[in-house]
Formats: sequence, C-alpha cells, structure tokens
Amino acid sequence: MAKDKLDEFYESLDREYGKSNTDKNIDYVMSLIKLRARPDGTVDDSVPVPSLQSVAEVIILITERPNLTFRQFCEKDRRHKQVVEYLFIRARNHHDEVKGLIKQLFGKAFPGLTPKMVISFLKIWERFCTEQRPTPFVKAVLYPEKSEEILETLHFLTDGEIGKGAATVLFVAREEGLISSCKYNDIKEEFPSIHQKAYNKELSQLEIGGRENFKQPIRAALRSRIGYTKEEDGRIVFVKTSLSPRNLFVVLWRWLMSFFH
Repeated sequence: MAKDKLDEFYESLDREYGKSNTDKNIDYVMSLIKLRARPDGTVDDSVPVPSLQSVAEVIILITERPNLTFRQFCEKDRRHKQVVEYLFIRARNHHDEVKGLIKQLFGKAFPGLTPKMVISFLKIWERFCTEQRPTPFVKAVLYPEKSEEILETLHFLTDGEIGKGAATVLFVAREEGLISSCKYNDIKEEFPSIHQKAYNKELSQLEIGGRENFKQPIRAALRSRIGYTKEEDGRIVFVKTSLSPRNLFVVLWRWLMSFFH
C-alpha cells in the first residue's frame, strides 16, 4: 500500500468512524476468538500465515494510528483481519513462528514502514506475548486502559513495605477510585511480600477513619506518578488521555492471557 494510499485510507476511516475506543478493540478480538472456539473450550489457532505486505500495513496502523480500532481497519481489508488473528491468536501457542515472520520485515522495504517501527512493535509484542498470566488483582483495577501505570505505581510505592506502609498505599488507591478492593485476599498474589497480620491490622485502623497525615503524601504520589487529577464530583481525569500502542497491548494481552488459561 503506497504512502498516498495509506493517507487516503486513514482519512476515509476518520471521516467514516471517528476516533477509536480500547473496549472496542478488546470486544473485536473477543469476537474473533469466539468464532474459533471449539465445543471442548479450546480455540482453533490454525490461522493461515499472512503476507509480509499485510503484516507491514497492520504494524503501520497500530504504531502510527493508535486512534483507529482494529475493527475499522480489519473490515476495510480482510487481509488485516488475518494479521490480527495471527498476531493475537496464533502467537499464543506458536510464538517463535509468528516472531520469525515479523523479523522478516527487517530484510524488506515497504512504504511507510521503518526498521525503528518494526523494532518498537516487536519489543512490545515480545514482552506481552511472553508475559505471565496476571494475578486476580488486575480485575480490581478500575481503569484497565491505565493498568500498567497503576500497577507499576502501586508496586513502586509498596516496595519494601510489608504492613503499615503497604496498607496505606492500597487503602488510598481504593479511596482515590483506582481500585475496587484492597482486602488482603484480593491483593496477596499481586503483592506476595506483604505480611497478612501486619497489613490487616493497619487496614482496620484506616477503615476507622483519620490518619490524613499518612494518606496525603500517598495521594499526591499516586496522582503525580500515574498522571491524573480529580474533579469536584470525584471523577478521575487522566492527564494523558490518548491510548498509546503500549497500553493497548497491555490491555489486550492481559485479557487474552486470562482467556487462554
């Protein structure tokens, strides 16, 4: 697809569909998986190998135009749908095969695709393709499109804390509306170093009320590190609202990992 054709493709999609939504991407991949679901609960991952041209086009779309949904560009071109299935369904059990195909792009020249884009895409794809299944705590994160920032911040602030400090961080995160629960049974797998007795003791004190001197620094750290503000009505507004390719992969791969296990 020549660059001027890509520009026309982008403009046509923008006029027809507007901006994208992360939930739509997840729903779309879910629909593809459901179509491949077998009666025994497994998923048919026999996706045909797509052409390198099609893979190049999809990488351009994902890395350069993250505001487009998967459905938008897949319904415009059936070859793109095959690539998405190959990258997100076939790769689950055939990682080396898919990786090998992506790496072939380094030896080819496609309009609009640079080696830097392929490297960036491959690093993101590799990381989340091999990432372990997330703990059940990920379900408590109320903003899945920001799950990476939220989880990284919670781990940073609880690093080295086994009781009081950890309880304060997670309690404030719940108060802020970032997570739905901070009960020990819900957080223990994500934060295995936290000591149950010490954690629950402090948590019970926090539930009583007060301790604002302990909570205020944590609240400030959460807001500055994750990057959000709160409206008077309690709504959270993230400073960076656009969905980056990395966060898209975080949401999508975590959901896919949960589905396949």
